[in-house]
Amino acid sequence: MRASLAAALAAISLAAAASLPAHPPQGRQAQLLEVTEQDEALLHTPAGFAAAGRPETASGNSGILELSLRDAATGEAVFGRVNVVGPDGNYYEPDENPLAAFSRVRMGNRPRTGPMLYYGWYFYCRGEARVRVPAGTVQVEAVRGFEYRPAAVQVQVPAGQVRRVTVRLSRAVAPAEWGYACGDTHVHLPRQSEQDDETALDLAAAEDLRFMFLLAMNDPRSYSGLMERQEFPQSRGFGRASVVARRGHAIASGQEYRAATYGHICLLLHERLVLEGLTVDPNNWPPFGHVGLETRRLGGVAIHAHGGYSREIWIDAVQQATDGVELLQFALYRGIGLEGWYRLLNAGFRFPALAASDYPYCRALGDNRTYALAGPEPTLESWLKAAAAGRSFFSTGPILLLEVEGQPPGSTLELKGCGPHRVKASVRARCELVPLTLVELIVNGRSAAHLHVAREAGQDCWLELEEELLLDRPAWIAARAAGHTPSGLPAADAHSNPVFVHIDGQPPYQQNDLDWLLEQVDDQIAEVRSRNFPERDAVIEYFARSRELLLEIRRAHAPSSAPPPSQ
Repeated sequence: MRASLAAALAAISLAAAASLPAHPPQGRQAQLLEVTEQDEALLHTPAGFAAAGRPETASGNSGILELSLRDAATGEAVFGRVNVVGPDGNYYEPDENPLAAFSRVRMGNRPRTGPMLYYGWYFYCRGEARVRVPAGTVQVEAVRGFEYRPAAVQVQVPAGQVRRVTVRLSRAVAPAEWGYACGDTHVHLPRQSEQDDETALDLAAAEDLRFMFLLAMNDPRSYSGLMERQEFPQSRGFGRASVVARRGHAIASGQEYRAATYGHICLLLHERLVLEGLTVDPNNWPPFGHVGLETRRLGGVAIHAHGGYSREIWIDAVQQATDGVELLQFALYRGIGLEGWYRLLNAGFRFPALAASDYPYCRALGDNRTYALAGPEPTLESWLKAAAAGRSFFSTGPILLLEVEGQPPGSTLELKGCGPHRVKASVRARCELVPLTLVELIVNGRSAAHLHVAREAGQDCWLELEEELLLDRPAWIAARAAGHTPSGLPAADAHSNPVFVHIDGQPPYQQNDLDWLLEQVDDQIAEVRSRNFPERDAVIEYFARSRELLLEIRRAHAPSSAPPPSQ
């Protein structure tokens, strides 16, 4: 590992967590889980032990464990995430490991973030590792993304001796069979050398992430369009020129543009930094809609981060100046939440949602990810295009397959006549990491059908739900699958983007949701008016355009005999 990467990562450790760049902002924008010590202990208590373990170093009465990770089907070495648990219930790491900087002792250790499931004190492994452990019964646990079944084996390690163990990981489900591939659009790792690229691809392979975007980011108090002024700099090309692939995994560089007033936004596959060479106060000018449109002109995609923090996102979604929202993160529906997203859809706006991890500000790389329907031979670019079109589901573990009249998420069904129309919807869901207890069909933001199962019946199998829906008006139809800890915290969640059903060419529309959206826009306009800065009138003019568009939509849907709506 080059010194540049090691130095950049040195601050990201338990001992120096306070030196992390402030991300996300505190106060109104912060959204983390409320957890107890007992909840947190769940993450570190290995099977067969009654108490949480801790990271330890073996000495004295110890031996050597040589472990190997193999794909059960092919016998090939695979990368993965590994726990080595000693007979004392504590966790042990290799003395030498090229990926040591990313073990959970050093990275991915932010508290109060979900999903709340067992992680242990893991390290990333490139297929082979040598670990000194206390003599006795040692447990080796391996995880590789969402599609492989977690595996565990036990081995006796005598004092002063070496024992070799092979852990075989089996792929339990292959979404690629249906054209889906997974990716994480929000990862912060520096790229300043060829070795940095290899390290990022190692981590992607260990978590079985097909596609990963590495983002530079600015301090939200200022913005300079120079790479050397960014945190987590991306110095090995940008946008499409930065794509590097290896054995089915690919990375690319992008940026997270951040402001305390408007939110954060992830800019992906654009050919250079936005506002290149300029220095601006991002809390004043330009608004994110302008940044999003510039990103498109540069060939990229703009996704509101962290659920948009319920800020400018409303303005931009109405004007279609940005491409979607990173909704599921830390196992929470952040920012606008499910309610806000549902209301946008009900008001007639297509605004795709995604999941992303925000690594290392989470528990593990890719612990929230998006599965996009990008075909049998996806590229990073085709995958991003599918995600930005809503041809996807997003997940913290479950695989979630929705079809409406045989059509996947992002599709549009065109029906004619007053109806009611019979529409068949089917959902299949499974999760290898934790049990599922709920599978649900959602129509226009309300549960139309659901399947509840006991925890002991909700893992290692497909849960299926089919329903014939009667529609007398345009609709959007989505699916959700979820599981929780015994205390009710989110352990697994997945949500699909919708299939849209138009009737006589009309999309879904509910006036009460448009009126609610109008209130959010008015709140944002009022917030801008409350501040004094040189570009305030220009920002208000841009924000007010969203208000005008909403009023135009409301007038277009008003009965011809009704009086004109109040301005």
